[in-house]
Amino acid sequence: KLVKWNNSLTIHGDRDGSTPLHLASSFQNHTSFEQLFKANPAPTYQADNNGFFPIHVAASAGRKNTISIILKKFPSSAGLCTGQGRTFLHVAVVKKRLNIVSFVCQNPSLAWILNMQDNDGNTALHLAVQAGKLRMFCCLYGNKEVCLSLTNNSEETPVDLARNYLPCGMHYNWDNEKRIYTALTLCGDSHSGLHLDHHEEEYGRQLKQGNKLKEAEKVKDLSQILGVGSVLIATVAFGATFAVPGGFIADDHSNGGTPTLAGRYMFDAFMMANTLAFICSSTATIGIMFSGAPIINLKSRLINLSTSVFFMSTSVTCLSAAFALGVYMVLAPVAHATAIVICALSPLVVLYRNFEFSLKVGILARPIFLRTGTMQALKWLAKMIVCRLLRELWPFILIFGWAAIAHKLRNH
Repeated sequence: KLVKWNNSLTIHGDRDGSTPLHLASSFQNHTSFEQLFKANPAPTYQADNNGFFPIHVAASAGRKNTISIILKKFPSSAGLCTGQGRTFLHVAVVKKRLNIVSFVCQNPSLAWILNMQDNDGNTALHLAVQAGKLRMFCCLYGNKEVCLSLTNNSEETPVDLARNYLPCGMHYNWDNEKRIYTALTLCGDSHSGLHLDHHEEEYGRQLKQGNKLKEAEKVKDLSQILGVGSVLIATVAFGATFAVPGGFIADDHSNGGTPTLAGRYMFDAFMMANTLAFICSSTATIGIMFSGAPIINLKSRLINLSTSVFFMSTSVTCLSAAFALGVYMVLAPVAHATAIVICALSPLVVLYRNFEFSLKVGILARPIFLRTGTMQALKWLAKMIVCRLLRELWPFILIFGWAAIAHKLRNH
């Protein structure tokens, strides 16, 4: 009713320069926006005091329907820039609005804004690398219209920026920053023309002296956490060795004091799994002790900690296998179905540990296929999966391999 009474109210801004259309652009329900837009669409090209147009406000709030309404009537409004020279796509990336970024990348009519640069020379891909959001990065990276070699005002391509954002010192191998850098480097040399010595000086990943104390504290804290887990697994594995499934033969019988199930294939596999769990957890404990020792230099402590993490991970796999094998031996003769179900559930521990790996490989797979081609993408995918399987499942080769060898030796 107000609009019908005085349509000029739609172009009046508040103290921030925002018109009613700016405010309505941020509403989740776009009905109010549609009413104002139909009454007077002129404020679409009216900026507030921050240089934001209604389309930027909508992008900032993640209102895809509102943006669609604006672009349907004014396709050229996609190129409107804020005071910082940013399109609504730039704003969506900065505000981490995945739905808006995905909308732009899937709309061929908006391809012309994908490589637009702001006042700092940054494209949307530059800003996505800075944001460190993998899914948002993949939306842009998987669109072949997005140029990977454009440089900003600091002569940095997206891969230069990604290298700069790699974590220094001890870090998680599947951090988004590292995955983004890996994806960009798969497309070949997209570095800027910076001289190598300047590049190393600017982006070198060596720890600075001031950060070494913080790194040492991180190593100490992580060592304490891992130490509890490794000792617990070693204790469980040691106890299971002398409390085997099926119990022991009575002393007044032949071979008294030996396990009743000894000589079976499953028992040999159980003992090997339990032994590996004990050895790996004990090795991890020793490595953790060295990593927490302040008299040892930081580099050696980091090596010991990395080794301990590997053996700790392996001990969990072995303990899960030992548990499943032990339960199967005890239950299979009387409750075979239950034994099978428990064996099927036991690997969930290992699967959970690899959940993030599977998720991020799944996110990266499609854009890498689109960007690098089928053959190179398949090589990358095969390498990732095979290396991961070997890292996680190598104990099973020893566990069931030795059980098969022992069974064959007994038959001879």
